[in-house]
Formats: sequence, C-alpha cells, structure tokens
Amino acid sequence: MLGAGGLVGHAVVEALSRADWAFPIVASHRRRVTGSPAAGPVLDACDEAALSRAMENVDAVVNCVAGDARTITGTAQALATVATRQVLEPRVIHLSSMAVYGSAVGVVDESAPLKGDIGAYSIAKIQAERSALAYGHTVILRPGCIYGPTSSQWSLRIARCLIRGRLGELRADGAGYCNLIYIDDLAAVILRALTCPAIEGQTFNLATSGTTTWNQYFEQFAEALGLGGGSSLTREQLWLEMRCLAPLLKIAELVARQLLSPSSVGRIPPALPPSLFRLFRQRIRLDTGKAERILALAPTPVHEALRATAASMRELEASALQRPASGRQGQR
Repeated sequence: MLGAGGLVGHAVVEALSRADWAFPIVASHRRRVTGSPAAGPVLDACDEAALSRAMENVDAVVNCVAGDARTITGTAQALATVATRQVLEPRVIHLSSMAVYGSAVGVVDESAPLKGDIGAYSIAKIQAERSALAYGHTVILRPGCIYGPTSSQWSLRIARCLIRGRLGELRADGAGYCNLIYIDDLAAVILRALTCPAIEGQTFNLATSGTTTWNQYFEQFAEALGLGGGSSLTREQLWLEMRCLAPLLKIAELVARQLLSPSSVGRIPPALPPSLFRLFRQRIRLDTGKAERILALAPTPVHEALRATAASMRELEASALQRPASGRQGQR
C-alpha cells in the first residue's frame, strides 16, 4: 500500500486488516499518528530503490499517493518501472481521478477523451495514468469527489462553510453534478479490484449513480448537520468569496504554515477559490455502469452517507475537545 497515510490509503488499510485473505504492508509519504492502522515505513515513493525494497514478494500494490504534480507523476513512473522488474508481477491498482476529463460535460464513460484542461493536477493525473498503464498488470480507478468523515476537501471544508453560512443554495451556480463517492464504498471497490480476475489494463469510473447536484448535496449535508435546509447565497456573496476572501484566506494559510502550529493552521477558515465554483457549475456525470457490472460498485445513498459522516464528525470533534483537558490534568 503506497500512500497509506492519506484519506484513501488509511481506509483501504483498515478494510484490508479486516479481510481474512490479505496481509497489508503499508508505506506512507508522510507519517500518520502513532497507533493508526496505516502506521508504517515512510519512503519517497518516487525512489525506485526504496520502492523495490518495499515491494519484495508482494502480490499487489495499491497506489494512493497524493501530493503535488511531481509526486503524482514520479510515483506512477517509478512504480511501473519497479513492478516490471518483479518476479511475481504484482497487480497494481492505480488511483486516478475524474479530473482527467477536465472541462467535459454530459455523460462521460471511460472511453471519453482525457482533456486535462483544468490545471496542473488534471495534467499530472493524465501523465500518471499513462505511466501506470506502461506496466501491463495495472487497473486504473477514476473516482469522483471522495467524501466521508475524514475528507478534508469534500466533507470537512464543506461542513465548516455550511455552518458559517458561506455555502448553501447557489441556484444556477450550484446546478452541476457532484459525482460523489463515499470513502467506505471506494475502499470496498479497491479490495474487489485486487482480486477480480482478468481486469488488468482496464479503467473504471467510480461515483454515486444518479444526478445529485451540488445544491442538493449542500441541502442534504446541512440537514444532516442539524442546520435545517441551509441558507441561500446571492451572486454578490459568491463574488466576495471568490474574488476577495479566497486570496486573502489562502495567503493567511501559507503564512500560518510557516509560522504557526498545525492546529493553528486548522483554525483558519477554508478558502473557496473560483476553480471550486466552476466545478459546482460543471454538468459532467460519470457513467459508472462498468464498475457496477464488473466490480460490484453499489454506492451508499448520499443521505445515508451524510448522516454517518455528520455523526462521525461530531464524535471526532468531541474527542478533540476532550484531549487538551486530559493533557492539562496530567501535567498537574
């Protein structure tokens, strides 16, 4: 498991640990908290020598490494090179992204052109896929927006903005399709991809079926958080978010990362950049029929997943509030 310290890698390791047919060997680009099931060696996934040592006698590799463009492309290239040299020829599950489709609209299946026209991340994901497929035993998974209790991008950030009234009903600006995939559903599909026969070289879109819009997602999430139906934002509020608050908050975050503790950085309100609102408008819908037929993708209904997400977030928040108090008592 490469990238075991991240959102997806952590969930996959937990799922593998519960299976009676797998013995997960984890490697992280950054170390997680002690006691995590994803605790393991930290290595540079772009380092072929380090990868070669970590991959000795393994049957399969799941690449969940995230990061900047160099890390994404370098890991995929190094992994393909090292896997080719292995005697056992392990199956590689490569986690890509719907970002490879760029600004496409309409129903998109796995044969659609890869545009990569929405920034460096989408370009890096396309390059990484090409490197991964150079090794013949690779399976490509293209998830949509991964949400769940520990998803900083599509759950924690959204929840914080809903609570503060910075997100809600966006009218036409929120009429794009979400293409959500619940973290538990994604982990389950990755496990099936490890054992499903004769799928090497194939690609699979992963998302919740249906046409849930971002407006509907915000409304359902607000209800799950106990906020009622959420609020409605005007065009003036959106303009202020994108053009004024977003750059200021991003600058504050960058400065805080240099000068403050991680906990202090986490208290800075999340930025909502223009690229995010472009996504909220984009009417792209992933065709997931192939994954449903071959990998038994059966997404959890969004309203159920959001209830579980909100409940877990409340538990995590309560736990975080208790830890400092117990620490102070111990010091006394």
